[in-house]
Amino acid sequence: MYRWLIAGFAGAAGNVETCAGTDPWLLQLQLSLDTEPGTELLRRAEPLKFLHIPKCGTSFLNALIHLPGVCPEVDLDYRVDEDYLSKSFERDFWHQCPKVCDESKFTCNSAHNTHEGLGVNFETYKGHLVTMLRQPEQRILSAYHDTRWDHGASRFANASSYAKAVQGLMTCQLMGNKSVDPMPKCEVTEADAHAAARRLREGFVFVGILEEWDLSMCLLHQMLGGPCLYSDFEDDRPSNSSSPDSSYDVTELEGFRDVLDRLVYDEARKIFQEKLVAYNVTAESCAVCRMEAIATGRLEQLHSGDKVRRGASEGVAGHAPLALLLWLSIFSCRAHQR
Repeated sequence: MYRWLIAGFAGAAGNVETCAGTDPWLLQLQLSLDTEPGTELLRRAEPLKFLHIPKCGTSFLNALIHLPGVCPEVDLDYRVDEDYLSKSFERDFWHQCPKVCDESKFTCNSAHNTHEGLGVNFETYKGHLVTMLRQPEQRILSAYHDTRWDHGASRFANASSYAKAVQGLMTCQLMGNKSVDPMPKCEVTEADAHAAARRLREGFVFVGILEEWDLSMCLLHQMLGGPCLYSDFEDDRPSNSSSPDSSYDVTELEGFRDVLDRLVYDEARKIFQEKLVAYNVTAESCAVCRMEAIATGRLEQLHSGDKVRRGASEGVAGHAPLALLLWLSIFSCRAHQR
């Protein structure tokens, strides 16, 4: 996976001073991005099917569509976000999906039903499913405080009454057939929650955890292949005034706990931890993935001139000398351009 990284270090050490299409470092990086193969697991899992649970990471789409061969018409600069598309960027993408993605490798969701229930389609999609989950009370509060999309919250006087109305949403989406945003009338039981948890274990090729976003991205690439990209770590729908990594104050919920979705979420975390161990993904190994993201972000700058919106350079502790070589190579290139 890191052939291009070695070339980057060699370029920095050799004081490469040309770019804009002629720098060997940039050419090697671009070639590796274009030719990086997927894994056997990815090939078996195709066509991938994204189950998008509300407030559980629309940004995950950026990682999925840049997996090797999944969306051939998507280039390095393409992002599912407001800057690249529009305010309704997820719907925009699903409209474009049949044109930019290979439907034998990626199943396009409906642009009019972006949070569809899995329900009776589970057997059809079994073994092809990917998703991200979030701590249930945090998911509820994120939806309640979303000032851009209502999620049905305006019908309720406070966060606790809203929480009671949407409890079990993740269970409902995994087991029911209807769109869950806003939440339909969905009578789910503890037995349904246990069945939903089994579906995660038996039918999903990848289950990520929003609170462990960086590790989720590293695990995804370790399992399915392809380099880590800048857009993997970009939060395209941050939670209003709070930072992407912050938590909501659960006292607003007045003691409410989503017991059913907690069963599902706890199983998701177990699966996630098992996969981290199985694929030897740690915070330390993930730092290399973040360095890839740094490099592709800078390459994107050189190609498009777009302003970098988020600091992908975070999280490379323990690899400072290697990261410094990358930065020196890139900055010497940009200085030469001037």
